[in-house]
Amino acid sequence: MSDELLNSTAAAQAKRIAAGEVSPEELFEFWRGRAAGDDLGSYLWVADETPDDAGMLPPVAVKDLFCVEGVPSMAASRILEGYRPPYTATSVRNLQAAGARVLGKTNQDEFAMGSSNENSGFGPVQNPWDRERVPGGSSGGSAAAVAAGTAPWAIGTDTGGSIRQPASLCGIVGMKPTYGAVSRYGMIAFASSLDQCGPLTRDVTDAAVLLRHLQGRDPCDSTSLGIPGDIPLPSAERLDGQRFGVWGMEEPGLEPGVADSVRATLARIEELGGSVTEIELPNARHGIAAYYVIAPAEASANLARYDGVRYGPRSGNGDLNSMYEQTRHDGFGDEVKRRIMIGTYA
Repeated sequence: MSDELLNSTAAAQAKRIAAGEVSPEELFEFWRGRAAGDDLGSYLWVADETPDDAGMLPPVAVKDLFCVEGVPSMAASRILEGYRPPYTATSVRNLQAAGARVLGKTNQDEFAMGSSNENSGFGPVQNPWDRERVPGGSSGGSAAAVAAGTAPWAIGTDTGGSIRQPASLCGIVGMKPTYGAVSRYGMIAFASSLDQCGPLTRDVTDAAVLLRHLQGRDPCDSTSLGIPGDIPLPSAERLDGQRFGVWGMEEPGLEPGVADSVRATLARIEELGGSVTEIELPNARHGIAAYYVIAPAEASANLARYDGVRYGPRSGNGDLNSMYEQTRHDGFGDEVKRRIMIGTYA
């Protein structure tokens, strides 16, 4: 039974629950044991016990950037060490309502600032395929957990690649949904106009299923719109009538191995009846420059709330300003300080 669960997709496990082949409690306990045995640094917290109502979907690993009521939610930062929110992020509540319970909180780059998961205040995450390599970031814990089989699926956040890049480095599926598709309420902010929640899964079908439950309009987030209509589940049989836009194949810096993999995928799309069209994104070359102005500037504003008064530990015994200074000196890591300073300058 354990090998069958370990090698099956989350969607397949949900079907087994619905068919009565495995109980929700048995499935949760199986994955809780797998998560508790993680030795990659993927988790910062794992559920202490199996809930009485384990739900009709497999449990989900949640990036530490999401607030979960009563559970440590620290954005992998010492400045929030021990913080337990009084509320739960809308995206996590949506999953809970659909029947997916929280398996654990996954490690990440502090405040989602990084691309290697080496910037966590609680230690790095290792790549499950090669422990001498990084899993990518900032959602490295979520990606490593899914790839290593210590979670059936997971959610992360993507500001400038923080889902897509670790998914690539760990060999799984990762998607950044269109901005506004998923509520940001309860997701600890890095850069509010860029942050978005999305799935990290074993296959595309699992990603579509998870996105179905994540998305939706939320009155607590004025930027959320949801996705109109139903999200279709993919079919590997035929792609007739489907169009795929491709950009960047001739861009400098695209590694040969990546290019070969993309070309093989495009050829497979055409074999299945889909059409591939080259598209133009003339402003894309400005993307990195724009990102490195917008993201740090928004981060410098968002992180001003961490002052030792309202959240987390407090350092220093002097006047108010010296307490702020000492708390931020002790609590923020080097990369976070660097981005705050760049953003404040901008």
